[in-house]
Amino acid sequence: MAKLPKAGAAFALIIAGGATASGAFAAEADPGDYVAAPPGTDLGLLYYQHSSADTYRDEHGNKVAGHSRFRSDIGIFRYVHFAELWGYTIDPQVVVPFGRIDDARLAGASIRGNSGVGDPQITATLWLVNDPAQKRWFGISPFVVVPLGTYDKHEVFNLGENRWKGILQAGYVQGLGEHFSWDWIGDVTWYGRNNEGGDGSQTLKQQQSYQMINWLSYHIDGRSRVSAGYSTVHGGKQELDGVDTGSRTRVDQWRALYATQVGAASQFQVALAKDLNVRGGFERDYQLNFRIAHSF
Repeated sequence: MAKLPKAGAAFALIIAGGATASGAFAAEADPGDYVAAPPGTDLGLLYYQHSSADTYRDEHGNKVAGHSRFRSDIGIFRYVHFAELWGYTIDPQVVVPFGRIDDARLAGASIRGNSGVGDPQITATLWLVNDPAQKRWFGISPFVVVPLGTYDKHEVFNLGENRWKGILQAGYVQGLGEHFSWDWIGDVTWYGRNNEGGDGSQTLKQQQSYQMINWLSYHIDGRSRVSAGYSTVHGGKQELDGVDTGSRTRVDQWRALYATQVGAASQFQVALAKDLNVRGGFERDYQLNFRIAHSF
C-alpha cells in the first residue's frame, strides 16, 4: 500500500484506527420494521447495498485534499422468527453481512480491496405496544454484535471490526389516517476494545454513538408504499492507545424508498440515499439498497 500523504495529525490517526464497511448495518431500520407480524411467522430477507463516494471529510467537515474514493458492495442475510413470550410478541433474529470493498483511495493513496464476512448480529424485538386496530406499535431491540467477521490488522478497511458491540434500539410506528404512517427509530451503540487497531498492536477505544431515523410513508394501496426518510448518526470519540484521534463521526442522510408485494408472501424494496453534512468519514454521493423479503 502506498504511503498516505500528510493530512494533519487527526486525519492520520483516523486512518490508523481503521474503517469498516458493514458496521453501518448494525442498527439500520426500514419503514415497517417495527410492525409486528403474527407469532409463528418466519421471515427470510436478503439485502444488497452499493455505495459510492468521492469525498473524504475530516472531523470538522472540511474536504481532505487529494483524491479520495470508496466503492462497496455489501449483502446481508437476515432470518427472523416471530413468537409469543408471556403475552408479548418477540422476534429473535440473526443478521450476517458479507461483501467487498474495492477501488478505494484516501488523500490520493490507493488502498487494496477487501472482501469477506462482516460481524454477525443477534437481536430480538420485544413489542410493548402491539395495537393493529389503532395502527400503533412500539418495540425495544437489544443487539449483540459478535466479532467473528473478516479482519486483517494490516488493512485500513475491513468487513469485521474485531470488537464486541452492544446496541439498544427502540422503534415506534403510528398510522396517520388512511394512507400515511410515521416510523421513528432511535438507538445507542456501545463499543468494546479493538486490541489490534492502528499499526496492528494498538488499542482502539470508542465512546457511545447515537442514531435517529425517521420515515414518513404513503401507502398507495394494501400492497405498495413510498417513503421519505432522514437519518442522523453522531459517533463517539475515538482513542488510539489513549490518544484522541479527533474523530467525531457525524453523518446526516436523506432517503427515498419504494416497496411492493410480489405475490402473497414476498416483498421487493428499493431505496436511494445520499449523505449530507458528513464529518469524519467518506461522504457518499449515493447509496442504492435492494431488499427481498419472504414470509413462510
